[in-house]
Amino acid sequence: MSKLMQGVVRFWREEEGTEVVEWALVAGMIVAIGAAVFTALGTQARVLLNQLLQAIGGTAV
Repeated sequence: MSKLMQGVVRFWREEEGTEVVEWALVAGMIVAIGAAVFTALGTQARVLLNQLLQAIGGTAV
């Protein structure tokens, strides 16, 4: 078994290594959900922000 494979196996078996992978997956899911929500609400958010901008005397984009 190569040194690289031994390192991968050791990393996979270590508790800290798997914990890092789990947290990375959680963070990735949070980012994906946030992006989906932002995309779904993006048009509405733009309308509301333009209304706010006009209310304070700015020019809508």
